[in-house]
Amino acid sequence: MGRVSVQAPAAVVMIRPHRFGPNPETAADNAFQVAVGGRDPKTVADAAHGEVSRAAMQLEEAGVTAHLFEDETGDTPDSVFPNNWFSTHAGGHVAIYPMFAENRRRERRMDVIEMLKRDYRVQDVIDYSGLEQDGLALEGTGAMVLDHIARIAYTVQSNRADPVILERFCTHFNFEPVCFEAKDAQGRDVYHTNVLMGIGTEYALICLGMIVDPARRAEVAARLEETGRQVIDLTPEQIASFAGN
Repeated sequence: MGRVSVQAPAAVVMIRPHRFGPNPETAADNAFQVAVGGRDPKTVADAAHGEVSRAAMQLEEAGVTAHLFEDETGDTPDSVFPNNWFSTHAGGHVAIYPMFAENRRRERRMDVIEMLKRDYRVQDVIDYSGLEQDGLALEGTGAMVLDHIARIAYTVQSNRADPVILERFCTHFNFEPVCFEAKDAQGRDVYHTNVLMGIGTEYALICLGMIVDPARRAEVAARLEETGRQVIDLTPEQIASFAGN
């Protein structure tokens, strides 16, 4: 590619889990979470630990700084997804998000925020997490897929993406919300937008067929094409293999 893009970060935060496993508090609406089929929990945890370790190494080899944090607790099974509880933005802005499941709220770590303040120029931290007390959630860049270039926040309607908080976020961070209903091949509601789409600098991956309303589907496709990106329409089978995110 050979050019710097705000859509392609030069550094990432990763959480390496030591006791990774299924999360009973999110299983009801997360169709990707399935039983491990009799596999030993330690084997599953060791595999997740190894996958994160290899991913961090490969990113470093590609020139991307990986800030690797350890999670040795047993009560935060989804901690490997820190993008759900915070995001960083150009100009030194950080957002902290309210989470739907109670045990996911424990994933927030001040040592991560302090590292950002120490190593980068953080101007402000906007914390929406207090809205959990009202039963509201907006799970970061799982609930929203952000086009940092066109300033669009693509968002699937779900209990993980409250519209009031979404409007606040978009006002604070200068994004336009583009919301839509989406279902998987079995007719189940999609819980996170990044299940079905991801946006890079020169291409966008999306399973357009999962967007329920045909008019909205055409609008989303047009908005992506307007940015000059190649739009790669994924199949339900590819989504089931995690190609969306």
